[in-house]
Amino acid sequence: MRRSAALLMFAPAILAGQSASLDEGRLDPSWFGAGAVFQPSKDLGYRWLKPGLDLHHRTLRLKPWEPAAWLLGKRAAKDQVFLSRVEHNLEPSLASGIRRGLKGTLPVSPTLGDVVLIGRVVDAVGGSDDYLSSGSVFLSFDIKLVDGDTGELLGAFHDTLKGPNPESIPLQFGRWSDALGQQLAASAAAPASAPAKPVLAPVRAPFDLEGALRRIEGLKRDGLLSEEECQVLRKKAAEKAQ
Repeated sequence: MRRSAALLMFAPAILAGQSASLDEGRLDPSWFGAGAVFQPSKDLGYRWLKPGLDLHHRTLRLKPWEPAAWLLGKRAAKDQVFLSRVEHNLEPSLASGIRRGLKGTLPVSPTLGDVVLIGRVVDAVGGSDDYLSSGSVFLSFDIKLVDGDTGELLGAFHDTLKGPNPESIPLQFGRWSDALGQQLAASAAAPASAPAKPVLAPVRAPFDLEGALRRIEGLKRDGLLSEEECQVLRKKAAEKAQ
């Protein structure tokens, strides 16, 4: 059986196993595609980038987020209220954070671009029925990067942010977006130019002193040079040979 056919046959099982083991079921690899194999990341939760990804001379388009997926089932009213309080800030916070991280290496636009960034919330947990009271809160989300022309998956990211209160989540998400921008900047930077080759001075052949002296003596024998002139030329030849 060809390797590609085998991968297609076993892809559903691989995705199902990975989904169950990553972030307690909040990460659904099928939303990203079979090509994404997630690895833990210190700053981005779980991530995958296409090997050799080159974003140089491309433009990033930020699409509006998809509706919340609620992968673990519809949460209680307090959780949906929590999400409604923070979700309006997700798109602008993502845009500003990515721009900070990119530092101008990749243009970012909400309407134009040949590389598209798509996001969605997959779970949210509010800390209390009273939004103003303290308590642990959670926000889980997916981000994927796709080619705008072919739909090919270029990058996949998932994370769950946790905090002591609802106000902590937007701050964390801003830092997360900054880290994502830094990650993409590495793929968007201009290729390093090859170092210039040193210009080598032409190699000069060593001066043939013996040959010069023979020529001087030959000119003397032919009566073309006097002894005085020969001495001057022998001296110059000796100096040139040094």
